[in-house]
Amino acid sequence: MRRLVLFDIDGTLIRPVGIGRRSIEGAFTAHYGTTDVFEGYGFHGRTDPDIIDEGIRRAGGKSEDHASILAAYLANLSREVSAAPSLLLPGVRAVLDELSSMPNVMVGLVTGNVRRGAEIKLAKDEITDHFMVGAYGCDSRHRGELVRIARARAAELGHRPAGPRDVVMIGDTENDVLAARYGDAVAVAVATGGCTYETLAALDPDHAFTAMDPPSAFLEAILG
Repeated sequence: MRRLVLFDIDGTLIRPVGIGRRSIEGAFTAHYGTTDVFEGYGFHGRTDPDIIDEGIRRAGGKSEDHASILAAYLANLSREVSAAPSLLLPGVRAVLDELSSMPNVMVGLVTGNVRRGAEIKLAKDEITDHFMVGAYGCDSRHRGELVRIARARAAELGHRPAGPRDVVMIGDTENDVLAARYGDAVAVAVATGGCTYETLAALDPDHAFTAMDPPSAFLEAILG
């Protein structure tokens, strides 16, 4: 068995406590002097570049503003994460430790975060080394394409799953389930972030959980 297990970050690995949203909103407030750019706009399941571009559109800004707002967001995020307590959701560390101990399993990321944002968030609880491959919001704005990019990067490292059932995508939103299907991966939904269990289950993923805890049941399902 060669299995590639891919995780979303926000709401899947770490608690949805608003750190990313506050950091982006702070960047827009500093740049445009307004605090209501994202009123009524949900961040869950979206990529950082899409969120920033939508904010620029709403604020009446220019596309050239993107780079400076992204830099301000990352600076804000670093401060927010440094000041926060542990961000890990229950069961996550045990699941990652177990998967990383298996020689034929590669653990990776598929996330709407830009790479640097992902690094900041994962470093807080020292889990960065679990992830051998990743695809990020700066690689594509299409989450399904990110699954395919992660698969290709795993193959470049010599890890080639035998078939689509050996690639698993784990996430907490409808977009994660849809991305798994687009990327020919097993869709695993976990209701720890942006959507209720009922909303996720209605999409008929391959597996649906309320949490990764207890880890034994979660691992049995994704490795079975």
